[in-house]
Amino acid sequence: MIQRVTAPALFPPPAYSHASVVEAGTRLAFLAGSVPLDEKGRLVGAGDPVRQAERVIGNLREQLHAVGSDLAHVVSTDVYVVSGEPSVLSAVWEVVEASGLSAGPHSSTLLGVACLGYPGQLVEITATAVVPEEARPVSGGARPEAVLRRAADPDSAAVADVWLRSYTAALPTVVRAHSDDEVRHYFREVVVPSQETWVAEADGAVVGMMVLDGDMLSQLYLDPDWRGRGIGDRFVALAKERCPDGLGLWTFQVITPAHRFYERHGFVAVEYTDGSANEEREPDVRYEWRSRAADVPGHGG
Repeated sequence: MIQRVTAPALFPPPAYSHASVVEAGTRLAFLAGSVPLDEKGRLVGAGDPVRQAERVIGNLREQLHAVGSDLAHVVSTDVYVVSGEPSVLSAVWEVVEASGLSAGPHSSTLLGVACLGYPGQLVEITATAVVPEEARPVSGGARPEAVLRRAADPDSAAVADVWLRSYTAALPTVVRAHSDDEVRHYFREVVVPSQETWVAEADGAVVGMMVLDGDMLSQLYLDPDWRGRGIGDRFVALAKERCPDGLGLWTFQVITPAHRFYERHGFVAVEYTDGSANEEREPDVRYEWRSRAADVPGHGG
């Protein structure tokens, strides 16, 4: 249905294609620019292009969902960023890439502009997408709110599937140390039964998962189609409630959007390694968060 084309005579583009071709008769959706506003029209991420980009991607998912499509069927995008700094444009593109939008890879143009339509707006994305024949627009276009709850043993398969989908979308360059079946076995036999596992559930489906192992936030993964909807923020807030004195976590150095996410929530990078101690042999970084109360003398008795 969609053919991604990279012209052999041109420099290979990073994470996008030179052209996308769709078959004659294919239904296309031409989406208005996705903007960083919440459901009440309030700006999200004032002064922060990365946070705005995350919201824009989340809103773009909703636009696609309303017409029966998704990020995987996006043919082309234009990404507008209010900045003349290449580093800022690159940071926004990293959000686009981490979202799975560029997994096609689709055709895209990244532009720095002087201003956009809403006060304080720094990012906007327009898109054209294929609407699969089997798809039907969802009535009202809205998705149900996700509910956070403790995972039970029957959730293990769904938890593992979210982990696998999210890992594939967020870490395309990192080779997993275990097969899909081994991952599912690990979640079924070890993680869900013996570690504090939480899920985000929407309309009966698991769309996110978080695992706490003592004071370590050992896993936090979201279904790619549910990123940008605040579920990760809610999981981190929950983790802080469960571990009020402090939290630690490891993440790979290559996932810069994750670094910004955790730093936005008060985590500080305290250690970088070459990855020789993890199974993937991928350079990683350890983050820590400490509550202000934990730093007060005498806190905790």
